[in-house]
Amino acid sequence: MKNTTKSLSTKLIIGTLVAGFAISSGVGITQAEIVSATESIQTEQTTKYPSKVMETVRLSLDVDAYSTELDRQINVMSQVTAMDKYLVSFGDKLEGSEVREAVNEVFNINLNTISEMNYGSKLSIYPVFIMESVRESLNISPDSTELDAQIMNMPKAEIMDRHIQVHGNSLTGAENRVLINEIFGVNLDGISGAEHGQLSINSKGQWIIQNDNDLFVISSSLDVVSLYVKTTDYFKELTGSSEVPDSLRAKLISYGFIYDEVSGQLTYTNPTGESAPDAFKSQTIGAIVTTISTEYPKQ
Repeated sequence: MKNTTKSLSTKLIIGTLVAGFAISSGVGITQAEIVSATESIQTEQTTKYPSKVMETVRLSLDVDAYSTELDRQINVMSQVTAMDKYLVSFGDKLEGSEVREAVNEVFNINLNTISEMNYGSKLSIYPVFIMESVRESLNISPDSTELDAQIMNMPKAEIMDRHIQVHGNSLTGAENRVLINEIFGVNLDGISGAEHGQLSINSKGQWIIQNDNDLFVISSSLDVVSLYVKTTDYFKELTGSSEVPDSLRAKLISYGFIYDEVSGQLTYTNPTGESAPDAFKSQTIGAIVTTISTEYPKQ
């Protein structure tokens, strides 16, 4: 699962480290070095974010980069807060590649892969504010549509980079998240808000949120034209049923979802052939999270 960090026992890892050290150096390893290595691994295993994110966030909280005294506080910090603090480490000017790195480190979402594979939002045109900046980057009038076909064929990462560069690499974390949502169809603010909502999210071929005690899964086609909702194995373990509850099923059907009694899955496909609008995705997630909080509190 995405948020589970322990994949090997500490003893096995320490044993490997000790053996590796002995082979490479040809000398013994001290007890102090073993203790230090153990503490390092235990810290890595119990932290919410990767080490370089943790180090940056610790510094932002006025403690040493390697201190663990505030790690509990950091572990409950929202992902958008952690992203903003991590972005500070790149300085006042932010390249698109640095923002994408931050998203990968904090959210475990690889925007470069989404761009390279041409996953994500399927749109006839980007919002006006993005189109205008990209046109400007191509040295044409922001109002000109002569190169729009070329723009819509550009990799999403390039669209992001051009927009950021036109704005002097000075976009804030919040502004970059809006940009990412509009270009890639990845709503980082929404994902951060749903982080502890017992809802797994799989989008564009990547697990965005996945925990052992999640009750429902919402996933999408690679182009986000279709959305899918179903229950998890934990839901069946908890309730004895794998069927989406009647109340949620009725609500999603009213939104345009179709229920398959054989698979127990609800499916929505945008009739326009474009990616499902962000407002629709938010409405769907909101309905699921509300169902969880009202019908399955503290499960």
